[in-house]
Amino acid sequence: MNTSENSLQERSAAILVILSFVSLLISYMTSIFVARSLGPAGFESYVVAIATLTLLSTLSESGAGKAAIQILPVYQASAKWHLISGYRRFSIQLVLLVSCAMGLLVLLGDMNQQRPTEDHAILIAALFLPAAALSGVFIDFLMAIRAPLFGATIARLVIPATTLILMMLGMHFMGSFTAPWAVACFGFGSVLGATLAGIAYRKRSSVELLDATPEPDRPYWIRECLTYLALATFASWIFRSSVIALDLLSLTPEDIASFAAAAETGGLILLLSKSTDKYFQPYLAVFIERHAWSEGIAMRKRRLLWVGATCTVFLGTILLAGKTILRLYGNSFVSGYPALVLIATGCCFWSMFSLAPAYLKFSGLNRLVLIVTATAALAMITLTLLLGYWWGTTGAGLAFFLVLTSTSSTFLWLARQHFLKQTRQPANQLDV
Repeated sequence: MNTSENSLQERSAAILVILSFVSLLISYMTSIFVARSLGPAGFESYVVAIATLTLLSTLSESGAGKAAIQILPVYQASAKWHLISGYRRFSIQLVLLVSCAMGLLVLLGDMNQQRPTEDHAILIAALFLPAAALSGVFIDFLMAIRAPLFGATIARLVIPATTLILMMLGMHFMGSFTAPWAVACFGFGSVLGATLAGIAYRKRSSVELLDATPEPDRPYWIRECLTYLALATFASWIFRSSVIALDLLSLTPEDIASFAAAAETGGLILLLSKSTDKYFQPYLAVFIERHAWSEGIAMRKRRLLWVGATCTVFLGTILLAGKTILRLYGNSFVSGYPALVLIATGCCFWSMFSLAPAYLKFSGLNRLVLIVTATAALAMITLTLLLGYWWGTTGAGLAFFLVLTSTSSTFLWLARQHFLKQTRQPANQLDV
């Protein structure tokens, strides 16, 4: 990779970091606004609904977006426009089918139950499930064709800003601001995100791609999508199941709300790793395909520099001002400070080495990555229930810390061992 390409990567990484910080600010303001507007009980309903929507959206995406980040760059490098066009059609059809089916099941289940108004937040989340899933897939498509700034701007700026603005307008014009309305604002942001990302992907597509006749390779695509679906589901469960697990315990709404605020604040740094990972993963896929190990090492060092510096600043801020930050949600949320420190530390550790599982996956070690991720998901729900039952929100935060640090350390060790094995082999013996 030449100097100009390195410079472009550095500029793009810097812009992604800036966008991530802006997104952190907007997301934080949104959480505070919802917590202060709804109170602990309403905020609990909101975060449980959003966590459920995130999990269902991950299932609805069916791994299509994540697989695109690996598949499309290789197709593009080989000028296989017909396959790219075919994969785009295949992905859209798959996502719409699965998301509509899942949304319908949630709607039917909710209509058969008599619930208070606040509990219908999950019902509203189900209505926006197709939009949320399509938004995620189209943004991944933009990342796959190396248009990361377009994708990151929509994901990190447009969607969260739209959500916050709609919430503020609703609070101003409506007599009462409820958890279902807050979830609806989140959903409308996804609708706008899906629309803009779809338009941006079409405009960024080459003439050859737009003129190509779709060519299917469904067995390969389905296999890859299923693998990524399993990975994404387990990963989403790792980060989103804690609130749902605590909701099953006999904790007060205030305790669950304080943990939710701590998880929301401590997990903000994950937005940075997601943005940079989706930027670097297409390059990583090509480097592995070509066995360009020196270029891959240089790219990893640049990413580690940006992410490491940001994580250091973020964790320092949490340690020094964590209680003040939680107090912005309300005085009752300050009790979540120990959990906040534990969650933030675990998320920073994960963010530093989050490319390791992608490297293993792109190298063909699907089963290994699935086993580690599934084990982590099981450990998260088990430890959260046990430690949360014993020590409340602090126990849940400790479970979060233990699972993230041990899982990321495992992935890092496995990736290093595989990389050393690959680089020690003669070129003619490397797996293609």
